[in-house]
Amino acid sequence: MGGGVRGPRPSYAKRRYGTSTLTSSNSEGRKCVFISFHMQDEPQVKLLRSQAKDPRFNIEFIDYSVKEPFDDKWKTRCTERIKRSSVFICMIGPETHKREAVKWEINKAHELGKKVIGVRIYRNENHKVPEPLVRNGDKITYWNIDQISREVESD
Repeated sequence: MGGGVRGPRPSYAKRRYGTSTLTSSNSEGRKCVFISFHMQDEPQVKLLRSQAKDPRFNIEFIDYSVKEPFDDKWKTRCTERIKRSSVFICMIGPETHKREAVKWEINKAHELGKKVIGVRIYRNENHKVPEPLVRNGDKITYWNIDQISREVESD
């Protein structure tokens, strides 16, 4: 965008990205977690975001789920959001392992030194885990908001 460094713009950030801030934790001390997923799993991701709003949990999700081409502009914007997160979660559904954008996001999170966690969306399914999660030995857990919160908080 240009124009030099500016201070945070919470109202714009909330309206544009669905979060009150784009840093690794917000003013309430909630951890910002980048969430990666296949667009067909968006309804489940919305449910997870809703569950995380419970005050018992110290997490707030950010992502770059826009319908734009997977190109250099997208990669630049996505990289900025991953940088601003403290933890990276990949939601694992039936087709997630095939998505080039998801694999790219996982690799970028590792390149940036982020903690990476895979979350299986469906407890009774054993969907294929994206290769970068396997290659890096990332923690894989089933969807349980209490467990996800513990994983996010652990070092």
